[in-house]
Amino acid sequence: MGSRMNHTHITLERLYLFMGRWENNRFAEDEGFSSKRNYIKLIKYILIAGFIIVGVVVLSVYIQRSGLNVEIIDRSEVMGTMQTVSIKVSNNNFNTLSDVSVQFGDRGQIQEIGNMGPFASVMITPPGSNELNFSKVTVTANEGDIQVIKSR
Repeated sequence: MGSRMNHTHITLERLYLFMGRWENNRFAEDEGFSSKRNYIKLIKYILIAGFIIVGVVVLSVYIQRSGLNVEIIDRSEVMGTMQTVSIKVSNNNFNTLSDVSVQFGDRGQIQEIGNMGPFASVMITPPGSNELNFSKVTVTANEGDIQVIKSR
């Protein structure tokens, strides 16, 4: 009976050794939590935290610039002999803007841009040299539902 018991013990030991559960003639106390697995878990958490940080930064930048954005670009050439003024109109939305128009000053000529797709930009200059000294730019879209006034 003793040899049969010893044979069973040796067979179980080989079985556990084959399955990777037997270390130094005993079961592993920290099964599943070896140092290699801890590094993998740590790297996983660092990657998840990195993606969360990148997402927050991208959203914070996008939220500030979302919607209809108007930028006045004023350039002067050498010694002030030539002045150029242009307006950059940007649609920072997922939706298309329709009937976009720009007016320089209070009495300036209205320039029709038409439709602007998502994340589109258009550069516009005043039509006449007498409109270079405007004080504000008015951009309207979606049949007047959206209106942006930018002062110079």
